[in-house]
Amino acid sequence: MTTSLCAVIPTKNNMRTIQECLDSVAPIVDDIIIVDSGSTDGTVDLCKEYGAKIINRPWPGMVKQRQFCLDQAADYEWVIVLDSDEALDEVLQKSIKSLVEKGDGSKIEAYTFNRKVWFLGGWLNYVFQPEPRLRVVKGGKATVKGVGVDGLGGHDQVIVSGEVAHLEGTCKHDSWVDLDDMLQSYIRLGRRAAKYDPKPSKPYMILLNPCLAFIKQYIFKKGYKDGRRGLIASAGVACGNMIKQIQKNESE
Repeated sequence: MTTSLCAVIPTKNNMRTIQECLDSVAPIVDDIIIVDSGSTDGTVDLCKEYGAKIINRPWPGMVKQRQFCLDQAADYEWVIVLDSDEALDEVLQKSIKSLVEKGDGSKIEAYTFNRKVWFLGGWLNYVFQPEPRLRVVKGGKATVKGVGVDGLGGHDQVIVSGEVAHLEGTCKHDSWVDLDDMLQSYIRLGRRAAKYDPKPSKPYMILLNPCLAFIKQYIFKKGYKDGRRGLIASAGVACGNMIKQIQKNESE
């Protein structure tokens, strides 16, 4: 092993969020590895100011890029896997720091933590919650699984074969600038789902699934307690679901 803790982050034109991400990991990690896919907005220069190691690599999709990131940190004792729009709060920083300082005396190979969305200037405390993410792993122990046919979907999941525990604290997810940005992301995901999801799509799903998606977030997850943000986010999820169903029907 070389050093105790490394953060790996894939980037491409992420100046809006990358500084907060770097600020949240820099105090607790030994090294930061950035895998950049052609940023032109100053992202790479900013990362260099934090002493990050920069690896330039074309974007092959999130699953392959995430696996590549993990492979670069295989010799570290622990690895934090983050996106450029994520940031650790102080509680989570302390949890990870304590984990590293107490040494490697357990059989645990990975840790989850809760991720919470920051949307329209405030927290979504109910919509999408809880959202555990397995993002702290022993070096060389994790692989990345894709969602969709043959693992080619747009989403990714970090997995290990050993024991998993949970860390206290919250990871901020500042993914969307506004509702339009949210819907655009769902359009992209819808295209991927239409391409890789083998399940047949029925016309009635265009109306039924969005309604169920809204009810799930706004009623069952109590998104109404998030006020205006909860209503907009829940409606955005419903619209995104409708977009996906339309695109799946279009592809038939």
